[in-house]
Amino acid sequence: MILYLVREEVIEASRDYKYLLSRGYKQKVVLDLVTSRYGLSSVERALLLRCVHSSQDIELVKSKLVESVTHYPLIIDGYNVLLTIHTVLEGMEVFLCDDGFVRDLRKSYRKGIELKMLEVSTELLKKELQELDPSSVTIILDKNVSYSARHADTIRSIMRNLAEVVLADKADLRVIGGNGIIASSDCVVISRARKIYDLAGEIIKKHFKNKIIDLASLI
Repeated sequence: MILYLVREEVIEASRDYKYLLSRGYKQKVVLDLVTSRYGLSSVERALLLRCVHSSQDIELVKSKLVESVTHYPLIIDGYNVLLTIHTVLEGMEVFLCDDGFVRDLRKSYRKGIELKMLEVSTELLKKELQELDPSSVTIILDKNVSYSARHADTIRSIMRNLAEVVLADKADLRVIGGNGIIASSDCVVISRARKIYDLAGEIIKKHFKNKIIDLASLI
């Protein structure tokens, strides 16, 4: 198990990064600046990029965030949600970000999906969906991911009639274009969605609360 300890330098870098973003400075310029100033690793840099936002972006995200999806159609960004759950099943920590979403840093240290972990992640997702009771569920998977067809079959076999599983060439566009509440923590998807729900975050808070590092409270 790898434990991400948030160094004091990372906290200071996060504060500077957030301040400068809120003042209107370009993201890449600010990220390069604080990475150099505080000697951040590639993983720590990814932490800022994924979890620290301007005050304007935070306000916008929170205006879209819904507390319930009961009786509403739900569009799930499949790999985003399932791999976030997958991360804690591997023993890794995730982060409560300053916009209220729970995110991992998986892309910074590892790629690939273990089928057994995907099955367990999907079982947890199924249980949560049964409790949430949306009017319909569509899970969108990126067709370009290796073994995506096999992943889709695995998810379908577990979900049965609970959800439709769709393979899409441009998954983000399919998710954003869906008619319903969007479950994703991807910042690009969130920025273009009308209504959003942190589905992976809610599952992790319920079952793996000890794996969440509250970055928002530190900065």
